[in-house]
Amino acid sequence: MSKRDQSSANNPSTYITQVRHGSVISGNMKSEHSIRVDGYVTGDLVSDERIIIGNHGEIGGNLSGNEITIEGYVNGDVIAKGLLHLSQSARVYGKIYAKHISVENGAEMNGKINVGQKIEMPELNSSSPSRSNRQTQTPSPTPTQRKTNVFIPSKNVDDEGKTDNYGSVAW
Repeated sequence: MSKRDQSSANNPSTYITQVRHGSVISGNMKSEHSIRVDGYVTGDLVSDERIIIGNHGEIGGNLSGNEITIEGYVNGDVIAKGLLHLSQSARVYGKIYAKHISVENGAEMNGKINVGQKIEMPELNSSSPSRSNRQTQTPSPTPTQRKTNVFIPSKNVDDEGKTDNYGSVAW
């Protein structure tokens, strides 16, 4: 085994599970290693290391990890056993539990916030599948879309004609 392979084997943080932009996943995910999401996930994410929700990441479920960075949208509880960092583009709707927190100007939080060294970290309860109504199966493209090889998933439209990707918040 080369020195490079040995260093990777000894440092598990070099392994990252990625959900790329445009991907849609329905279900819970648990990993001993770090997780990065730039797509859509309906379900809970649990990591023994870091969780990163990128700018394009949208989560309809709970997060639990040692260190969590949120740049995108989370509709669920967040449990950070270490540092929780919310960038200015972060939007979190749910309870927050963290030993340490860093919040950039412009980040949005809506829910109960518990921060400190002595707070009790709750066990992660499974989220309701109704937290996000993002389609997990891609509908068949129309004949026009087949010709152009471009397919745009449909968005939800509420009673007032506004569109979104999330549906109503489930509390």
